[in-house]
Amino acid sequence: MKKYKLIMLLIIMGSGTVSFAQRTVTDTASKKPQVKELFVNAGLQYISNLTYAGRRDDSSVPLLLPTLTLVSKHGFFLSAIGYFDLNGSKSGAEGLSITPGYVFGFDSKKYYGGTISATKFFITGSSPIILSSFNATIDGSLYANPDNIVKLSIGGSYRFDKNNKNDIINTAELSKEIFAVKTGATKLNGLKLTPTASLYAGTQSFYQTYYTESQVTRSVETPQKQTPINILFPNQPKQTIITQTVTQENQKEVRKYQLLAFSGSMPVTYVINKVQIVFTPYLIKPFNQVDYVSNTSKNGLYFLFSAGASVTF
Repeated sequence: MKKYKLIMLLIIMGSGTVSFAQRTVTDTASKKPQVKELFVNAGLQYISNLTYAGRRDDSSVPLLLPTLTLVSKHGFFLSAIGYFDLNGSKSGAEGLSITPGYVFGFDSKKYYGGTISATKFFITGSSPIILSSFNATIDGSLYANPDNIVKLSIGGSYRFDKNNKNDIINTAELSKEIFAVKTGATKLNGLKLTPTASLYAGTQSFYQTYYTESQVTRSVETPQKQTPINILFPNQPKQTIITQTVTQENQKEVRKYQLLAFSGSMPVTYVINKVQIVFTPYLIKPFNQVDYVSNTSKNGLYFLFSAGASVTF
């Protein structure tokens, strides 16, 4: 499936998340108070089945992602993520990604803002994770969260494939932070829930079957009857020329922009001073997804989750 995997992104305003891990790191960085010159965020995340834009590979395995992010008070950041697959006896390191970027806001309360970033992947081509076909991506996003009521984010990403296929994916997301418990003098600690709905669309490659008809001239053996003419002239033609219609099955690769998936998630976050613990269940419904082995649709609902912790210095 990797050969025909979905394909992605670019848009003037957007960031199609490279993975759930990267989105978590970027969100965390953008919400830290910009007081010091430099913040350091280190974390570890477990993902039961890494996906991209609502797609997952049949060969995907659970992953462990160590992360390290440096964020300046001006909003510039540099993030590194390692990828370790947890595939029993075949477990091992698959590579890493490096992402420089910039987090910005349009107002002092940061109700409006966005991010721009670029990611370079160093993942082995034989890796079972879905990101193994990526070479690099350019990402961006804009968000609006007026009076901290409901946050709307739109994003896009332009993907450079290792097979030199450049693709686009876009995202639209609605989320709402709900504090169940607030603690600490500043009321920034505590437990919060963030119900989130995400929609993915983008370019995707698939094979389309079509049929062609052609007229073919053929010679057909004609049975010969014993007649006086055949006896006197035995070399008479024994074939008849006919025209026949032949139907041929063909396939061609098609690249098409279409709806890819809908995702519902519920990040549960507990913050204790500099430590953040997050558990996120996901329910994902893919659309227009094809099993390239049987050439049939496979758009069933599936579940995955991520869990991790990070600390900011």
